[in-house]
Amino acid sequence: MGKELLGVLTGGFLAIIGGIAGSWVNNWLTARREERLQSQRRIAELLESARKQMFGDRILGVEIEAWIRDAQARGGRVDLYGANLTRAYLAGVDLSNARLTRATLQEADLTHAKLVGADLNGVDLSAAELGEADLRGASLVNARLPKAFLVRANLNTAWLIGANLCGASLHFADLSGAHLSDANMSEAVLQEANLSGADLVDVDLSKAFLEGANLIAADLSGADLSEANLHLASVNRAQLSHAKSLRDAIMPDGTKHE
Repeated sequence: MGKELLGVLTGGFLAIIGGIAGSWVNNWLTARREERLQSQRRIAELLESARKQMFGDRILGVEIEAWIRDAQARGGRVDLYGANLTRAYLAGVDLSNARLTRATLQEADLTHAKLVGADLNGVDLSAAELGEADLRGASLVNARLPKAFLVRANLNTAWLIGANLCGASLHFADLSGAHLSDANMSEAVLQEANLSGADLVDVDLSKAFLEGANLIAADLSGADLSEANLHLASVNRAQLSHAKSLRDAIMPDGTKHE
């Protein structure tokens, strides 16, 4: 009887000790996990602080690329509808066929970016850097691009109906076959740009600089070319006869239209 009681007491004691030890280990592991989480949060905060010091609030290309990889992994389309990408650094990023409708990309750097077939309808690209960007077949209906830098950009067959390109830099840009009806291109610089076969119906090209531009087969019906510089541009009289206004324009031969 004594041995049995001792066994019971011993078993109970060991169970108590085991319970205490198990509880202590569990608490210790929980504390260590919490410490690791706090450490990870501190590191993340430090990295975010360093990032902001270096780049401000700009979204970086690597972040966009991560979104692209995630979308591709899900077999979906990159969707940045209405996103605020003001001053984002997106140079060289591939956003072909992406949805950027109504996104804000003011002063964003999209130099060499690939935007082939992208949906940029209603996007705000005011003063954005798009030098040598590939925008073939992209849709920029009613997009805002005032003062945008589009030197040597490829806008072949792009849709820019109703777009605001006032004061935009489009030197040597390829706008062949582009749809630009009702666009505002006043004071835009289109020196030696390729506008062959472009739809320029009712476009405002007042004070635009079109010296040496290729306008072969472009439709200029209703276009406002008042005070535009067409010196050395490839365009014929028949095309110009359909323009809304040529008041004070510099003609291809260098003479001033009265």
